[in-house]
Amino acid sequence: MIAAGIFAFLWLQAGARPLAPSVALQRFRQGERAADPSGGPGPQPGVYPYEGSGIESVSVPPKSQSEGPGIPGTVMDRPGGCFEFRLDYSDVHWQSWTYCLRNGSLVTTSKAGYYMWDFVALKIDDTSTYTCHAGGVTIPASLVIGGHSSISCTGSNDHLSIGPVHMVGTSTVMAISTVQVGNSRQPAVLVRESVRFSGGQTGSNDADTWFSEATGLPLRGKWSTEVSTPSPVGTSTLRAHGQFLLTSLTPRR
Repeated sequence: MIAAGIFAFLWLQAGARPLAPSVALQRFRQGERAADPSGGPGPQPGVYPYEGSGIESVSVPPKSQSEGPGIPGTVMDRPGGCFEFRLDYSDVHWQSWTYCLRNGSLVTTSKAGYYMWDFVALKIDDTSTYTCHAGGVTIPASLVIGGHSSISCTGSNDHLSIGPVHMVGTSTVMAISTVQVGNSRQPAVLVRESVRFSGGQTGSNDADTWFSEATGLPLRGKWSTEVSTPSPVGTSTLRAHGQFLLTSLTPRR
């Protein structure tokens, strides 16, 4: 009984915690050495403060963990007129996107994500990386409400032997307005991205993101995902949702 109680305590304690901004800042400073020295067209590089919340759960083994309230967002310049944006929803879950300026439009060229689950007896982690094919416009040069473009990306997982994963869907301009960031309102574009997964994993992801009209920096967003992955003990389904809001336009460097 004592052993069972200790295991139950460890099971409940082993989970996600907010990533300390100092950790994100140290990683930024280390990565800055490899950044594009010429600078990019996007937002100023650095670590931005976001606030948010969310929850994620897996069905096999059954477990859930939370996200936020502090969510560091890191911007790094990348070659070719691009920048990488990464959100650390917790110390065991992050997502990143690489955005590039092409003919006046902001396009998504790649995506990545990481999860780690602590089941006490073992830890399971995995990083997924996607390369997106040409034409996936996130913010078009000419903003038209209802205008949309197709999304097509192919990905792989570093610790899961499940084969290639295909992501297809649409990106749609939903609104043009402003978003409150700190004490100012910023011109912004609301983009809705809806994608479906096939191949090694199946499921869907839907996200509404308000981007800065001036720099392409995500200002506010909400998202939800459901992805099923085969495993030796049966299919495990990840269900997660969350939201985030930028609280200051001044990054730490």
